[in-house]
Amino acid sequence: MEKPAMKRTLTNRNIQLIALGGAIGTGLFLGSAKAIALAGPVVILVYLICGVAIYGLMRAMGDLFLANSKFNSISDFIDYYLGEKWAFFVNWTYWLCWLGAGLAELTAIGLYIHFWFVHVPALISGGSALMILMAVNLVAVKWFGELESFFSIIKILGIVFFILLGIGLSVSYFHTQSIGIKANFGQLNELLPFGFAGMIASFPMVLFSFAGIEMIGLTVGETSDPQKNLKNAINCLPWRILFFYVGTILSILFVVPWHCLDLKESPLVTMLQMIHCQSGAAIVNLMILVASLSSANSAVYSTSRILYQTAKEKSLPPWFCALSKKGVPLHGILITGTLFLAGLCLHFFVADSRLFFQLLAGMTTSCFLFVWSSILCAHIQFVKEKKRNTIPRYKDLALLVFFAAIAFSLLFERMTRFIPFLLVIWFVLLSFVYKRISDRNIN
Repeated sequence: MEKPAMKRTLTNRNIQLIALGGAIGTGLFLGSAKAIALAGPVVILVYLICGVAIYGLMRAMGDLFLANSKFNSISDFIDYYLGEKWAFFVNWTYWLCWLGAGLAELTAIGLYIHFWFVHVPALISGGSALMILMAVNLVAVKWFGELESFFSIIKILGIVFFILLGIGLSVSYFHTQSIGIKANFGQLNELLPFGFAGMIASFPMVLFSFAGIEMIGLTVGETSDPQKNLKNAINCLPWRILFFYVGTILSILFVVPWHCLDLKESPLVTMLQMIHCQSGAAIVNLMILVASLSSANSAVYSTSRILYQTAKEKSLPPWFCALSKKGVPLHGILITGTLFLAGLCLHFFVADSRLFFQLLAGMTTSCFLFVWSSILCAHIQFVKEKKRNTIPRYKDLALLVFFAAIAFSLLFERMTRFIPFLLVIWFVLLSFVYKRISDRNIN
């Protein structure tokens, strides 16, 4: 009897849409309100800077995957260039990234549901969404790809609509003093209301909106033509970042004065409520809900694949390598779902869903910074071994300094200053576990 194996059923269309829509979620639609509140209108510059950094990161990751067709995951090239222990750290931290990101998305789903049903607990709404997404992921990877593609199309169309709406409203209401384009950009002191300190404080939340953009690296093992599809997806990133991220924030700031944003709802909803379009706000909230479902779907996919990959590297019991007849990591998905559900139960201890979301965003950003930095370190080693010119290495070093500065900035925000210390504890724990596994393998 033939042993089940992962299916290469994700098409170029799936990969392009996953690359385009995979990272467009709560970080942009909900977290942008916090970023704008911290920095003011200058947040546009923050998104541009972060976009350039992310593109540099993705180019580095693309180089690594395209250099060796045997690399089927991020941990593969980390292991090859930086060693087994580093790969172990990256694997588990990346898993924690997606666990945090998934919980943030499921929490956001609860916030969006409150738009219609105020008294429905976030645990119920988030848990219900989780059950649906787990069912889809258990069927086949093709279903994941098609659902994610569908979600991405909705997000893309929604963003295009809002950018056009923002331009239209800013032109139509330009004569009024309350319009965002005048309130936000009319005076120099409004551009940077909290100085450079506020601008710097916004970087972690802005980076959180890009979290998951490297997820296409996880799809390499289930893609029909990874070399071609990955290259195409990465090459299209610059205009996508410029249009979808910067364009969305500009459309918001063109209409809504930055100090009028409500942190409990998406800025896009606030934008429509400002023009008294309540029915439109409900439609937008539905679109944003779909965006969160999309990102949560990606989280279920990613965490289960990371567990599968970790088990293949013998850092987890072989039980996690079990594949269903459709070629999906059955046990990984079930364990992932259980952990997400357990995480949602934390709402019993943190009553404020908005606060819970911000804590998760800070933690997730910190973890992603470590993973992204590891990718850059691997790329530096790759360039060194290939004896290429030193310019790519300098670019990588500049990005490493940038990511380190963002991590350091977390210490100055009251809600996130303890997160770097939690990461230290996490790495100490991983060191202990790795040593135990190594000793067991030797014996």
